Amino acid sequence: MIKRWTALILLLFLYVGAAIADDREVLKVVESSARIWLALIDEAKYQESWEKASVLFRTKQNEAEWVKAITASRSARGTATARYIATAGAAKSLSGFPDGEYVVLQFYVTFEHKGLALETITLAKIQDSSWWVADYSIK
Repeated sequence: MIKRWTALILLLFLYVGAAIADDREVLKVVESSARIWLALIDEAKYQESWEKASVLFRTKQNEAEWVKAITASRSARGTATARYIATAGAAKSLSGFPDGEYVVLQFYVTFEHKGLALETITLAKIQDSSWWVADYSIK
């Protein structure tokens, strides 16, 4: 009986360990996708950032609206000097989006002129298992 419980507990630890490892890998991929997209914003490649975002993002606002809004928001702040991940959370359902797989990341960002800001970027998993930006805000 003790051997069975020991084996069961060992299997449980192995399963939990594997799940945590999988979550870390997903977070690495998602964070990498987010940072690649944010680099476009940092380089003032606003049109390209719209083009490289998900269909969900592009249907919420057209390209001209996006470029106008992000230009106004980012130009006054100056150059981004550092970006640190603050939080990450996964969701299957988010307000304003169809059910799916999402990860919401928040970054603290320091800027040349306006100091500290909080960026929130939502990424959606699409059919080929890649992660694309579905939403972005900065405060």
